[in-house]
Amino acid sequence: MTELPHMFDFDAFDRSLGRMIREAAMLEFWLEQTVKLLCESPYGALLISGESSSRVLRVCKVLIDAHTEVPEEHRAEFKTMLKEAEAAFDRRHWYVHGAIGWEGEGIPGNARSRRLKASQDFQPINMDDLNQLGGELNRLTGRAAYFLRLTSERFPDHLAEEYTDD
Repeated sequence: MTELPHMFDFDAFDRSLGRMIREAAMLEFWLEQTVKLLCESPYGALLISGESSSRVLRVCKVLIDAHTEVPEEHRAEFKTMLKEAEAAFDRRHWYVHGAIGWEGEGIPGNARSRRLKASQDFQPINMDDLNQLGGELNRLTGRAAYFLRLTSERFPDHLAEEYTDD
């Protein structure tokens, strides 16, 4: 008697996928806001609104390099965050742009068509990875919000404490 394939929990997958997509959208939003400030032009929104995440990341890098007044420590931290965001967005693409499929012994995964490639790429779905990615995007969103605040305050050596001991 052959064993039935493991049943895939679509409800858990959809909840985790939705959270991860929300976190990715928030990260992209904060990066877009940073671009608009770094652009120092009322036309900054035209430069970046509606662009892909990879374009947002490239424009962030170009603009942070163009602002020579930004202390090197902030520039290095910002670029590190951009590299981490790029890796997270690449992982996101597998979950967002793939179609659910099964391979072999009923292994659920994402199947993606690739440019100029006849066969499809298949990546098994890993719920732990998906949940970790949601957490990573959340962490990066916090970093992006921090850099937006630094940008809006013209990159001080440190941010003033928001709370004082009274």
